Amino acid sequence: MPKLTLLKHGSHIHDAYEPLPGETDGAAGSSTDAARPEKKGTGILQRFSKHEPATERPQALGWIKHRYTEAIEYTNMVEGLRGAGFLIGLFGGSGSVFGAAYPWYIGLGSGDWFGLLMLLVFTPIMFLFGSWVLAFGLRFDLFKPADLPIIFDRKHRKVYRILREEQIGPLGFFKPWPLMACEYEWDLVDAEHQAEIVTSGKLVTRNHFLMFAVRKSAEDPTIIDSFQIANANSLGEQLVPAMWEHIRRFMEERGPHLPSPGEPLAAIAESPSWWQCMGATGPFGPNYFTEWRENTGFQIIMHVGLPFFLPMFLIWGTGNWLGHKTSYRIDWPDEVLAAIGPAQDDARTYRAQPSGTDEE
Repeated sequence: MPKLTLLKHGSHIHDAYEPLPGETDGAAGSSTDAARPEKKGTGILQRFSKHEPATERPQALGWIKHRYTEAIEYTNMVEGLRGAGFLIGLFGGSGSVFGAAYPWYIGLGSGDWFGLLMLLVFTPIMFLFGSWVLAFGLRFDLFKPADLPIIFDRKHRKVYRILREEQIGPLGFFKPWPLMACEYEWDLVDAEHQAEIVTSGKLVTRNHFLMFAVRKSAEDPTIIDSFQIANANSLGEQLVPAMWEHIRRFMEERGPHLPSPGEPLAAIAESPSWWQCMGATGPFGPNYFTEWRENTGFQIIMHVGLPFFLPMFLIWGTGNWLGHKTSYRIDWPDEVLAAIGPAQDDARTYRAQPSGTDEE
């Protein structure tokens, strides 16, 4: 695949942040303290300052994959989450398609005009929705970039990002997801601790995110793009400030590339086998017996519920494996490589071992 052209700050505005029809202000508003006030339970919990410590213990949590002389590169891919879209697409899509066919199976509407009307209305909607979920899940995980990394360059005070942006609108699903490389001015990037409350019926939890809002210019605080580091599965209320503090110290105070000496870089799977992908997404795989020793309770729960969990993990692990097989590498534009220089070290790569251990 040819290298991408680097889009300078302000030359690209995310479609979702374009002004609404008939308006001039961006759809996401402005990135100022007044326009984005802090809240207590959900939304923006804190807007970070580049000049004040957020915590005393910075963390990277294994998300840094490369170190350069004056830059650090974060991965944006979690091995355990690869294949989740494939799983949701198959389960949700096939379930909806079955829901569309079931009324015909039971003969709904055979002698009832109202039942027949519901059948004619309900069936097409469920079929179209199921087909969309199935196609979206497959599209989300297959034939996608192996990673969408982010680089923080303190020498030039830049942030570089490779992104895959979905086309919005009714026909957006049928268009390819364009890939692009963007350059942001560090001084025009604001960091926020955001949270959202999610519920699964009886259980209510709060997810935490380290989000970055990109302002249009020094004179115009309109938000033109946003991105995040890590994800809610690896962050918590105390870890978001810790992740930010490491980036802040690196960019503003010439802090170390890693928060502590000897901290490992990101572990990236290199051509994993199907069995290793099963281990990345569930309780099986090459480290099966190690997991029994170290996470006995979790393994017991998974095996007691095996009739329910096994199909899910088989699909998830297979989707993870197919995601690796169909992924492709994207190289940074030459301008970025010239600015940051060669990598000082690489992310750890591993592959499944017959003994059940990982080679690093």
